[in-house]
Amino acid sequence: MVTFKKAGAMLSATALSVGLLAPMASASTLGNERMETLPIQVAQTNSTVTKEDLMKRFRELFPNEFSNVSEKDFRTGAGFSRTTDSTVSYELSFTKHIDNQYVHGSFRFVGETLELESFYYQPVNTKDVLFPAKYSKEEAQKVADKFLEKFNKGEGYELVPNAHDFYSSSILTQPVEYSFMYEKKNSGIPISDQTINIRVLGDGTVSSFYRTTPPKNNFTYDDPAKKQNESSIANRLQDALKAQLSYTIVPDYSTGDHKVKLVYEPNSQVISGIHAQTGEWLTLDGLSSTLSAKPITSIVSAPLAAKQPNMTAEQARALAEKLLATDIKGVQLEIGAVDETTSETGKEVFNIQYMYNYRNGGTGTVLTIDKATGEFIQYSDIKSHLEVESDDSEADVKLTQKQALDKAIALVKEWIPSSAHKFALPVNDGYHESYNNSYNFTFPRIVNGLTVVGDNISVGVDANTGALVNLYISDYGDLEWPAATDILSEQEATKMLKDELKLKLQYVNHPKVGNEQHYSLVYQSVFKEGSSAGIDAKTGEWLDAYGMSSSDKPKITHPTAAEELNYLIHAGILEVDESFNPDASVTKEEALKILLKSVTYMYYSSRYNEYETTDQTFTDITSEHPLYSFVTRALSMGMLDTSTKTFNATSPLSNQELAKWVIGTLKLDKPAQLSDIYDLKYSDAAQVNQELRGYVALAYGLGLLEAENNLLKPNSEVTYAQLAQATIRLAHKMNEYQINNY
Repeated sequence: MVTFKKAGAMLSATALSVGLLAPMASASTLGNERMETLPIQVAQTNSTVTKEDLMKRFRELFPNEFSNVSEKDFRTGAGFSRTTDSTVSYELSFTKHIDNQYVHGSFRFVGETLELESFYYQPVNTKDVLFPAKYSKEEAQKVADKFLEKFNKGEGYELVPNAHDFYSSSILTQPVEYSFMYEKKNSGIPISDQTINIRVLGDGTVSSFYRTTPPKNNFTYDDPAKKQNESSIANRLQDALKAQLSYTIVPDYSTGDHKVKLVYEPNSQVISGIHAQTGEWLTLDGLSSTLSAKPITSIVSAPLAAKQPNMTAEQARALAEKLLATDIKGVQLEIGAVDETTSETGKEVFNIQYMYNYRNGGTGTVLTIDKATGEFIQYSDIKSHLEVESDDSEADVKLTQKQALDKAIALVKEWIPSSAHKFALPVNDGYHESYNNSYNFTFPRIVNGLTVVGDNISVGVDANTGALVNLYISDYGDLEWPAATDILSEQEATKMLKDELKLKLQYVNHPKVGNEQHYSLVYQSVFKEGSSAGIDAKTGEWLDAYGMSSSDKPKITHPTAAEELNYLIHAGILEVDESFNPDASVTKEEALKILLKSVTYMYYSSRYNEYETTDQTFTDITSEHPLYSFVTRALSMGMLDTSTKTFNATSPLSNQELAKWVIGTLKLDKPAQLSDIYDLKYSDAAQVNQELRGYVALAYGLGLLEAENNLLKPNSEVTYAQLAQATIRLAHKMNEYQINNY
């Protein structure tokens, strides 16, 4: 039987010609409202959904919300199926200009009953959403709980206390947004992959909703009455638990540099958990009665020659044309730009953009090749994702996992030979991916006999032919690898892990245990900061998911700036210890870091990086200076200028200098430079530097800085407390003036 591999839109030629599937901004300019009456018909289900159907469902869920958006503002998207199942989803979205800002909303409905799977809403930013927000976290939770009632009628979702939020914003120009995770339960036991996430803005607006509930139904569950005793399982885990020392790479997003830490983590075989009924270990490949610990064995014992040293752009294009060629009927390969650039790990590379074009659209991605060696950094065979006619019968799995691993090793030697000696054979079993019928393996990097977390080769091979499906290498090159001396012993780290070990009983839908619609009952190990927690081998501190110390941060008391200081501390913007004095003077270096981390994302990108292209800096801040990225970022924003020639990083920051920084950030330099037009009616106005008179007048006039007893104190040194308050005020003004420095 021949069907569409992915459900596509069954539309008339007329509809396609005017672009129903075009981006919303393009569709809005067509002036063809007749398009919106066309149905979305999906091949695999023969169901028909109209905009009217979607709007009706939308108004059922949001009867009182979005009053400033009318039906004509909405656009629909064609239904499509997911990679692993045939459930169809439909898009409804709008973009509207309100109060000189763009308001966005996007909603996704799934299945025949048009259940809401997700939505995202970005309203007009007001002062109420910024720190300090109108709603506290406790008040926001009540909003989220009430919103959940629309979807939780008898479904058993409960709030997960203290759930980690990976997407929390820390910069003050962005809205305060609270995240709440709810997990579904069966017989009072959490179901691992059935959750709802609701986010609430600081003004009480629900900004997003995401449901991970699988589209299937009629699930079966292990009987909780048949589970083994928790204490006996805990004893088995305690006996098997062992701390493993490895290197962990921690990126510094503000500089693009990477630091290496020695970290103890639980042995990987224990992390997946134990089947609560059988007592067997849960592994990627199913259940196992025993734990297997594979030795670290290098792929090759000595370096291999590079595949094609000093590759040219022409050679890269030729390789791509040969590698990516296809004989699929109706599909045409288009090689786009061959971009010579630098990767995030500092390598000179070729990024080759390519597309597979077919009748109703196209699918594309990027092939990345190391310029120095001619070897792959990133490759993915996307031909299996093309929306073209294809045989939909079940794919053959002809290779065993061992045979597939042998193929993967051969492919590493073929496509990235000069790096093969840095990596070891997989220490964990590979896994089979049914949606594209491939085996996938991870080859860890080895340094000084230790594995490197986050630096590996990922290889996917076709389970039928052994052909390369995808390959990615994250080799960070030469880093400073600390010696494993003066660290916790393995026994000490193991004891720390055992002391914090707890069990969490939950239902897990494992593809290699039972069937696709069955949930197994599993005891999983949980440590102090979660199952992926690690311990800094040098300091003995627990680390969070980002490799940062997770020790409790201090809470500062201060008569006027406690709230502002504590926000900066807990957002990671201001680092303090028990000796911190809020009323101490702040240096220019520290002040610049605090301001920039507060109002802009200090992300370094080697490809789109103004730091590399700027010819402005100070004579005492060279490209090797640790403050260089901050100074050049501030120069590009207008916070600083080089009129003073030197920056003097360790000198204290004065009030009038801070006034110039904040006014420059607000792009008000030109009016500030008209110093003669300002009448400063302050007792000490004569002490203000004439060149800074306009900056001071504007900073105090806009309320960014505050005078005491009619005194500006222009030459007084700024304290941490004063800077914290000024930082909050600056962020509010940037939001008001719509100045975004991401």
